[in-house]
Amino acid sequence: MVGVLTIVLLSGCEASLPEPESPAAQLYRQRCSACHRLYSPQLLTAEMWGYMIPRMEQEMLRGRVPPLKAEEKQTILEYLQKHANKPS
Repeated sequence: MVGVLTIVLLSGCEASLPEPESPAAQLYRQRCSACHRLYSPQLLTAEMWGYMIPRMEQEMLRGRVPPLKAEEKQTILEYLQKHANKPS
C-alpha cells in the first residue's frame, strides 16, 4: 500500500486547492508546503488522509520541523477529508 501511495502522491504534484482562500487551505499550504509540494485533497480518500497525516508528523520530527499543534492537525485533516476522493 505504501508503494501505491508514493506513486499516487507523486502524480498529484502542486494541484490547485479547493476553497483556496479558506483558513484551512491557507494553513495546509503554509505547513505542508514547507517540506514538499502540495497535493490535491482529491488524490486520496478521507480514510487514507487519516493515515497520511500522522505519517507526515513523524517526518516533520525527523526533519526537525516544528510539529503540528493539535488544532492545526485537526484543521488540516478536516480540510483534506472534506475534499477527499469519494470512493465509488
